[in-house]
Amino acid sequence: MDKEKGSGRRGFLFGMLAGVGVTSATILTARTVGLNEEVTDTGTYTGPILYKRTEEAERYYKTLYN
Repeated sequence: MDKEKGSGRRGFLFGMLAGVGVTSATILTARTVGLNEEVTDTGTYTGPILYKRTEEAERYYKTLYN
């Protein structure tokens, strides 16, 4: 009986450690892929555009600092 309970705990811990390993490997792989994106000769970033400055944004940020 004790061996059955112990093996269940060990199996759970092994599963947790395997999950942590897979998660960390995925994060590290995603990080290295993101670092390999190139910059063109004009100095602009070739990745996805996450933010675009508009007149509305400029007015908003001016009001923050006044």
